[in-house]
Amino acid sequence: MKKILVVSDIHGNREDFCGLVESNQFDFIFFLGDLVADVQNLGLKNLHMVRGNWDIDFRVPVEAFVDVEGVKIMLTHGHKYGVKSGIGGLIKAAKQENCNLVCYGHTHIQDYVEVDGIGVLNPGAFSSFKGGKITYAIVEIDDKKINVNMLKNLK
Repeated sequence: MKKILVVSDIHGNREDFCGLVESNQFDFIFFLGDLVADVQNLGLKNLHMVRGNWDIDFRVPVEAFVDVEGVKIMLTHGHKYGVKSGIGGLIKAAKQENCNLVCYGHTHIQDYVEVDGIGVLNPGAFSSFKGGKITYAIVEIDDKKINVNMLKNLK
């Protein structure tokens, strides 16, 4: 079984992120953008990240694909696909790439749905930026089965 931390939209909340990473054992960390500067120089193993609409480091890709135990996962911030107006474009892109799971951020709204056999995960925002709660997700993959746990820090 592989355990994956999925985080988006840190917006400066580096201290809480570091605390979460240090107090848990993750096989992978997926960071979905806004702000990559908060995570990119921490020396984290198996960190996969994409840039968001607030990020200016163009060396970081807009989307990435990761295979975890035979499960193909698409990572994107989501602004490129207009996710604030719906996830149709995101699902279409995931289908074209034969993905089993797509992880995105941008909306700051935590959500997980399955559409046409594709898991669509938004961990929410890992900051109280814009008055929200700190949210994230932990995905467990075992024998190609995907289990998503949506979590909130009531700080």
